[in-house]
Amino acid sequence: MKTEADWKYSPVLLYRPEIHPYDFPRMKPSFPKTRRAPQGEDYLVSTTTLYCWLIGILAVSAILFIVMGILVTMFFSQIIDNFIYKELVLKVGGETYEMWRKPPVEPQMKVYFFNVTNPRDFLQGEKPIFREIGPYVYNEKWEKVNFTWHPNGTVSYQPTKTFFFNREQSYGDESDLVQTLNIPLISAADQMKYAVKLTRLALGSMLGVLNQETFTVRSVRDLMWGYNDSLFKLAKDVMPPENVVPHDLFGLFVGKNGSAADGVFTISTGAKSMSNYAAIDNWNGMTKLPFWQADKCNRIVGTDGTAYPPDLTPNTTIHMFNPELCRSLPLVYHKDVVHNGVAGYRFGPPTNTFDTPATNPDNACFCPPGTMERDGNCGTQGLFNISSCKFGAPMAISWPHFLYGDPKLLENVEGLSPDPNRHGFFLDFQPKLTIAMSAKARMQINLMLSKVEDIKQVVGLREMAFPLFWFETGIDKLPEDVNQKLKMVAEMPEAARAGISYSMFGLGGILLFCVALMIWKRMKSKSYGAGGMNNADVEFEKRTDAVTVHKTNGKSRSAEESTDLPR
Repeated sequence: MKTEADWKYSPVLLYRPEIHPYDFPRMKPSFPKTRRAPQGEDYLVSTTTLYCWLIGILAVSAILFIVMGILVTMFFSQIIDNFIYKELVLKVGGETYEMWRKPPVEPQMKVYFFNVTNPRDFLQGEKPIFREIGPYVYNEKWEKVNFTWHPNGTVSYQPTKTFFFNREQSYGDESDLVQTLNIPLISAADQMKYAVKLTRLALGSMLGVLNQETFTVRSVRDLMWGYNDSLFKLAKDVMPPENVVPHDLFGLFVGKNGSAADGVFTISTGAKSMSNYAAIDNWNGMTKLPFWQADKCNRIVGTDGTAYPPDLTPNTTIHMFNPELCRSLPLVYHKDVVHNGVAGYRFGPPTNTFDTPATNPDNACFCPPGTMERDGNCGTQGLFNISSCKFGAPMAISWPHFLYGDPKLLENVEGLSPDPNRHGFFLDFQPKLTIAMSAKARMQINLMLSKVEDIKQVVGLREMAFPLFWFETGIDKLPEDVNQKLKMVAEMPEAARAGISYSMFGLGGILLFCVALMIWKRMKSKSYGAGGMNNADVEFEKRTDAVTVHKTNGKSRSAEESTDLPR
């Protein structure tokens, strides 16, 4: 007959019907983790220790997941931004560089002429009546050439534009005729406005010999790209060197088709800082213009209009410099827009950009020298005098149809009707990269007329702004592949950051909940055991299977031999 000492039982007690529970021998305690089991006996770890280990592992994992979620929330966007900034840097062979050098867009220029329908009545004191004809559409090809890379993180280049007439989208053909003022004649007469009488009479006689008349009828092609004019050729021989036009033909866009007439730009590549990315370092070697009365107005700031620093916000004011404007143009936030599913900001010039110093003091230094002293004012609201940088020609720019201009500008003419939607200047940017998704740069060119005595060819002219034409240049939309990239840049980083961080927080929260639940169950179990039954008794009553027997002193017994135990 075997005695109780010959057997060692597992701490997991299983039920045997042939053994009465009150005769079942007591369990032997398992050995602590820090104590080695005697030779020949199993090494046992208590359920309590394993339970505590599991709770600890789950708690540490939960904390790690939450910490990782916080780190992703704080630094993921910065990591992505650094990657984007690295790709934006202008460098030979880079994708951004190739798109900047030769933009994969299809820009167009649309030109609208103001045809004068009552020239004789106008010279007799009537309002000029205009009939807008157009658009005459030109497809554009933009490309930057003649690169020079500098060690200070800048690059020099020359922008070029090539124009191709698009007959299908145009109002008519380039052979269409337009009746307008004789611009060379008006410019010559304006130069003699303050000359002595004898000089003015001599000019009038010369104009008669050259068969010059106040109005001229020219084709769209001639007005755009140039035509031979006897007065224009003569002026090149007698005008001061600083006022001599460097062209043999007279035309509104002469010398600009396929040439590098806009000069040499030197800009920042972004290699050293993204804050001045694409910012102009100098133009034709100059950091400021020589045309205006103060450095504030002469400073060349901003970009050439084809690239801007990233991370645009509604509070940002950006600038665009164009030699034809003779200044840097400020652009401010107007409204939110969406293009092909990509959200963006619409920027454009402030409505007071061409205001007089009375309403916009920042424009005081744009007054041509001597204007205030001679005329007692600095022009008219809505007009920007550019004669200082246009070889002395009495020219002024405005928004089309005198948009945002002094009401008197419209009162002096008939046939103009400003519309912000049709005549406004805007650029729609994707704010992360500050890439233009759509842009419409619109401008009107006007002749500033004056009353000049003793020159019969300009008799009947009076002080007024005479509109010649207005044009629109820009893009309607980006190519689909470029638009998809913008959409990816706009949406994916934020979606990835949110997905990863929420997943981390979610897993951490679930694990913390499991830890709390396990601790609560453990505490409840201890509270139940303290009521009169130990854990072993509780487990014993829950089991309904056979007893598990372990090796003792090198021997073992099967479960069936347990019937030999004393009762």
